[in-house]
Amino acid sequence: MIRSAALEDASRLAEIHISSWQAAYADLLPADFLDGLSEELEKRTDQWQDWLSTESPQRSVLVAIDGDKVVGFTHTGPSGDKDLKPREVGELYAMYLDPAHYRQGWGSALMAAVFADLRASGFSEASLWVMTDNAQARAFYEQAGWEADGAETDHCLGITIPAVRYRASL
Repeated sequence: MIRSAALEDASRLAEIHISSWQAAYADLLPADFLDGLSEELEKRTDQWQDWLSTESPQRSVLVAIDGDKVVGFTHTGPSGDKDLKPREVGELYAMYLDPAHYRQGWGSALMAAVFADLRASGFSEASLWVMTDNAQARAFYEQAGWEADGAETDHCLGITIPAVRYRASL
């Protein structure tokens, strides 16, 4: 089941955010950076509580539920890219799954919900950024209908993370 996130989901979203990064990016980011994420659970929980308690037009956090447990989430809203029109282009800011639930169809279910949610929010296109070297994620996005548009950047979180932008028509 996919539903809108609730405030009480914040700690679980923080757990998934951290564990997913540690699993998915083990070969892409420095180990000390990933290990340090475990110390950020409280900070990330607070961040999710803040995001979930602040109403913002066209922003959405969706969660995937297996039984009674949150196993993944997405976070979307207007594009933050200066070369795109935020009233027309929605952005998939984040999409993460509990590593124990990889390859079970949750990513595809969340992606379908993202497309439906962005369309319902009035967007005609969508964008996302993915690490350049994250071949597995890139293949997932391409299979879901996303295409690289040639834009590139370095995301900095204290480290340089080369990324490419993907777009999809809604």
